[in-house]
Amino acid sequence: MFKKIPYSTHDEWLRLRKQGIGGSDAGLLMDIEQHGNKNIVDLWLEKSGKINKLDETNSAMERGHKLEPIVRKLYAIDNPDKVIREVKELYVHPKYDFIRASLDGEIILPNGDIGILEIKTTTIHQYLTYKELWKDEENNDTIPENYLYQVLHYFLVTDYDFAVLVADIRFKCFEDNSDTFDLNKQLKTYTIYKNEWMNRIEELKQKEIEFWSYVTNDIEPPYIKEYPIGIGGKYGRK
Repeated sequence: MFKKIPYSTHDEWLRLRKQGIGGSDAGLLMDIEQHGNKNIVDLWLEKSGKINKLDETNSAMERGHKLEPIVRKLYAIDNPDKVIREVKELYVHPKYDFIRASLDGEIILPNGDIGILEIKTTTIHQYLTYKELWKDEENNDTIPENYLYQVLHYFLVTDYDFAVLVADIRFKCFEDNSDTFDLNKQLKTYTIYKNEWMNRIEELKQKEIEFWSYVTNDIEPPYIKEYPIGIGGKYGRK
């Protein structure tokens, strides 16, 4: 059973989070495209304490922070048969205490089974970006790979059997390079089952163990630099 570490302030949560690998780090460790061109060496510098990363914020992050309790409440209203619980503790893997999780919530089914609630808010400025990230090759709904690995990381910590990702997707368009306006907004729900992703969960665990060995042994990990090479967010390496 995973351990729980309570915290009372945002600064305390940040300190605890820096002592291990969180869900938002998982995609980077699996070499999934990340915003801001952050790479594994940047993450190593942060986790090893060689640099003190400021608590960054921007309008998108502030919007997400404000919307999270609203989306959680909406999901609870639409699912009256389930108990939706906000999580105010940091969860820690029972064996590897550097593998940690901050859940947006938990879903308790009528039979007592518990699952993960993950809430995402995003703004899409180009349809090609939406198609690349939120549709598969057959044009079926899917979720971005970095979001998927965040959920798989949470499976790794909690060993819960299912997760629900609720995504608030806002589409914005630029008209003559002037003011923006909302084209459309969607609230989509995706259910992910742990047993369908066991191989990837194990692969992620090994990647995280390997990365943390670089932190504890003070050895810089192999550097991978990703850079944009074309339209639609495709990336290459050098």
